[in-house]
Amino acid sequence: MISGMVKSIALRGCHNLIAELGGAPDRVARAAGIPASAFTDPDMSIDGAALASYFELAAMHCSTNDFGLRLARRQGLQILGPIWVLARSAGSVRDALSDICGHMGYFSSMVVIRLEDEGPNVALSYDLRVPGSVSTRQSVELGLASFCLELRSSLGPTWRPAAVQFRHAPPADLTAHRQVFGDMALFDQDRNALLLERTAAMRPMRDHNERAYRAMAASIRLQTPGEVPCDEVRVELAVRALLPSGRFDLPAVAAEIGVCSRTLQLRLKRRGASFQGIVDAVRIELAEKYLRHSRLSAAEIAELLHFADSSALSRFMRTKAGATPSEIRRGAALAALPATTAQISHGATPQALSGPVGVAGLRS
Repeated sequence: MISGMVKSIALRGCHNLIAELGGAPDRVARAAGIPASAFTDPDMSIDGAALASYFELAAMHCSTNDFGLRLARRQGLQILGPIWVLARSAGSVRDALSDICGHMGYFSSMVVIRLEDEGPNVALSYDLRVPGSVSTRQSVELGLASFCLELRSSLGPTWRPAAVQFRHAPPADLTAHRQVFGDMALFDQDRNALLLERTAAMRPMRDHNERAYRAMAASIRLQTPGEVPCDEVRVELAVRALLPSGRFDLPAVAAEIGVCSRTLQLRLKRRGASFQGIVDAVRIELAEKYLRHSRLSAAEIAELLHFADSSALSRFMRTKAGATPSEIRRGAALAALPATTAQISHGATPQALSGPVGVAGLRS
C-alpha cells in the first residue's frame, strides 16, 4: 500500500513551534526525511508517512505530547488554501464540511475524510493513508483540532463537539484535549471522528457569501487535476470508510464506488491488484496501529476489524504480517525505549530511532 501525498504547506508553523519548545527544527526535519526546500515551497508534494514521522519526532524531541494540538492553533484550516476560502463562504456548517470532503484531493491524497448523518449528529470521520507502523497520533489530533477550532469560529466560542473519537490511547494528561475538544474526547475507538449536533451543522457559516462561494467553486474546478484516483486507491478509500460499519465486502465497496462487482474485479485485475489484497492491507495497517498505539486487547481489536475472534486475528497477522499480535505489541514496547532526543540531535532516521518496527516506537 502506497502512502498518500500532501502539500508542504502542511509544515507551516512547525519550524517556529519546535524552536519555541526548545528543540532543533532542522535536526527533526532531517531525521524524518523532510527536505529543507519543503519549508520554503508551500506547493511541494511530500510523502504522508514522512510528514507523520516528522510530527511524531517533533513531539518526542520537544517532550510535548500535545504537539499536534499546539500546531492546530497556529495552522487551522487556512493551510487548505482555496478549499478553506470556499468552505468559509458556504451557506451552512454542513455545506462547508461537505465542500472540504469533496475537494480534499486538491490538497492531499493522504487525508481521507467522510461526512455522514448518525442519528442526532453529523460525523466527520478522519483517516490517513499512512501504511505500516508509522504513528499518526499527532497528525490526527492536528487535523481534528483544526476542524474543531474552525467550527468554533462560526458556532461561537462556547461550542464544543458532541464527541471526538481517536483510535490511539489517551495521554496521561487530558488537559490540553479538554481545552480544545471539551469533555467528550474518547480514545481507543473504532475510528477517528468529530461529531457535532445536526442542529449545529445546519447553522449558517459566519462568513457566508453566495457570490464569493460560486466564484471560488469555479476556480477550484479549474485548478483541481482532472485525473481521478486509480482503482486501487478508490477501493482503499471505500474500505477505510466502510470498515467501521462491517459492510466492506465486494458488493458494498463496488456500490460505494459506483460500479458493479465484476467490473471492479476486472479493473483491479488489469492493474495487478485484487480486492482481497487491498482489504487485507488496510486491516494489517489498522491492526498494527491499534497494537502499537492503543490499549485495546487483541480480542477488542479483532472485534473492531471484524474478525471472528482474537485467534482469527492472530492467525491472520502471523500469515500476512509475519508476527502475532503479542509479538507486535512486545516489539512496540521495546522499540520505544531507545528513542531519545539525543538520537534526533545526531540526525538519526525514524528507523534508527524506533528499531525494526518503525516510527511506532514514538509513543506518548
